[in-house]
Amino acid sequence: RLYAVKNRAQIEFIRRNTWVQLYNGGVSAYEQNPDSKEQQQAAISLLETARRVSPDQVETYEILGNVYYSANDTAKAIAIYQEALSQVRPMHDQGVALGLALKQEPTDAENAIGGAPAKKEMTLVGGDSVMIYVYPSKEGYLYFEKAKKTRKWQLTGWKFTNSEAVGMNPSRISLNTYKSVAQYYMNKGDNAYAAGNKAQAEQEYEKVVPLFIAVQRLDPSDLTAASIIPDIYKKMGQTDKAKAEYERMLSEHPSKNLYSSYGVVLMNSGDNPGAIAAFEKALEIDPSFQNALFNLGATYQNEAVAMQKKDKKKVIPILEKAVEYFEKSYTVSRNDYLSISYLIEDYDILGNKEKSKKFLAELDNLRTTDAVKDYQYWNSLGKAFAKTDPTKSAEAFKKVDELMRK
Repeated sequence: RLYAVKNRAQIEFIRRNTWVQLYNGGVSAYEQNPDSKEQQQAAISLLETARRVSPDQVETYEILGNVYYSANDTAKAIAIYQEALSQVRPMHDQGVALGLALKQEPTDAENAIGGAPAKKEMTLVGGDSVMIYVYPSKEGYLYFEKAKKTRKWQLTGWKFTNSEAVGMNPSRISLNTYKSVAQYYMNKGDNAYAAGNKAQAEQEYEKVVPLFIAVQRLDPSDLTAASIIPDIYKKMGQTDKAKAEYERMLSEHPSKNLYSSYGVVLMNSGDNPGAIAAFEKALEIDPSFQNALFNLGATYQNEAVAMQKKDKKKVIPILEKAVEYFEKSYTVSRNDYLSISYLIEDYDILGNKEKSKKFLAELDNLRTTDAVKDYQYWNSLGKAFAKTDPTKSAEAFKKVDELMRK
């Protein structure tokens, strides 16, 4: 015990290296032949040992759960995933409560956690550079990696620990564990629903929703939950339950990310007034929150489309509100090609040809940015040039096809 106290750093170093060898050995054994029962058992043996050596390494649980799934032991796989969640969720929730969210850029993370870090360090993980922000007062370690598309630093994980040895070993927060467990219960719910057992389906679906809400809180850009949650409650005829679950979470931990995620769910459910209120709540917390600004514009856009069928005279003021928020979203992020494409379309409808022409040029100028790696950019460009330049439009749609085939 005395040795452990005096040599904590050494022990953690040895523990880490031992875990790395066992983990890599398990992954290698599995990847040699994922369908082989022998390789599956070899991988399970190594990974189970790795889990005992270092229980806080969530990567072990994810690959171990995958191996159990391959071995057709679904119950064991789900048990492993749930054990992982029981360990990592408190730390995930702690970060979210401070305002952290995956894919934040360093300045956004600094604003959320309360200023610049006391220390910045660089390290390598799997050949990738990782930047570590250290906040001793909060026992916090934030990990940033460069996004493949934009090459900008973005938040990929965090830990809160009083052990520097643990904190200085970066690990990504994975959403796959949440999604795997949610998918398991959703499949059970769908099967019960198809069999006409509505009560059983409801029990299974009620396990799904909190998991997908947790995913949204960690990564507001993840759209999976925004489509699945309304669909579940529509099946059950209980859309109010989804609202109640979000409102409960917001009463406990209000955040701009969760308000914005809630707004997307409401928008996808057809509740545009509720969505607008949720996005406005997010903007009360952070007036320059681009996610909420864009989605507010999109909600007003939906309102304008719906009003077109009822009363065309009322469309213009609604469309002007959409333009207002798309302009604000564009101001925050000049490379926001989705906002720009809406501005081109809306200004054209509003009769402001100069503005429409200006934003068309802005969209075209993004050819020199990383936006060209995204097929959705070319799709937006193709639509924008459809009326004025058929050649450019065809070239853009050709790029869409090329990128989607990759």
